[in-house]
Amino acid sequence: MVAVLFGVTLIASLGVGIVYRITAEPIAAANAAAVTEALGRVLPPFETTKVDTLQIDELPITVYTAYDASGAVAGYAVQTATKSGFGGMIRMMVGFDPEGSILNINVLEQAETPGLGTKMAEEENVLLNSIRGRRPETMQLVDGRIAVRKDGGDVEALTAATISSRAYCDAVNRAWMAYRGVVTGTAPTDVATGASMTGGGSTDETTASDAATGDTSASSYDASDAASGATAQKTTEASDATSGATEAAVESSDAASGATAASSEDAGRHNRRHNGARQNHRQNGIQHDATETDNMTKGGAYEE
Repeated sequence: MVAVLFGVTLIASLGVGIVYRITAEPIAAANAAAVTEALGRVLPPFETTKVDTLQIDELPITVYTAYDASGAVAGYAVQTATKSGFGGMIRMMVGFDPEGSILNINVLEQAETPGLGTKMAEEENVLLNSIRGRRPETMQLVDGRIAVRKDGGDVEALTAATISSRAYCDAVNRAWMAYRGVVTGTAPTDVATGASMTGGGSTDETTASDAATGDTSASSYDASDAASGATAQKTTEASDATSGATEAAVESSDAASGATAASSEDAGRHNRRHNGARQNHRQNGIQHDATETDNMTKGGAYEE
């Protein structure tokens, strides 16, 4: 039984090896043809190329320096990639002229949402039109790299495909870093993937929400003040009347203390004074009651 299983495994392995040998050459030829076609899409006519292989953000990046028949540099093509696509890996070829302007971009591989992110591979898409013909350093950069408008840049994003649009910019940024590394002879710096969230809408939404809450609160407070106006006045006036009686009692206590320390004539004078104060307080109480009734009537009219 073991011998049979070993034989089946050996035959299967030999079959896989044979298939690989048969298909490896055609696959390599197809890949080479795809690269040649992509170079032709993003570069002006050229005769030869020199290849430089770099690694940025742990991704292999290939820079093709193209030369014309006279040996002059016709342009640079960078085969770049990003892992931050909505559907995963995105690979593209970005062409630069000798001065650094982006000539064209050709998407080689993507698995974005059909009808949304896949539009990045279409001719004259908004992403490409926002970048083509421009030098990245002259664009509105965010932390030294191009970005979509939502993140503070000036690249128009695909409708309903912001993640795909950010990934597109990320791959172009990586191509730009590789291009600069080859042209200047310096090691390219890594490009941070992804982008920064400011919702303005939430701020706007938050601002709008706060404004609405403020209006509601103001209305509630106004209504509450109107409704409680009579009650507050009644309470305050009743308190004043009660305070008057309390003050009279305090003064009576003071008078009693004074009588203990002074003569009976002084005590009589204090008593007469306190009796007058009590009468005044009673009169004030009557006036407060009349005012209270008037205020309650006015308060009810205001509420209506």
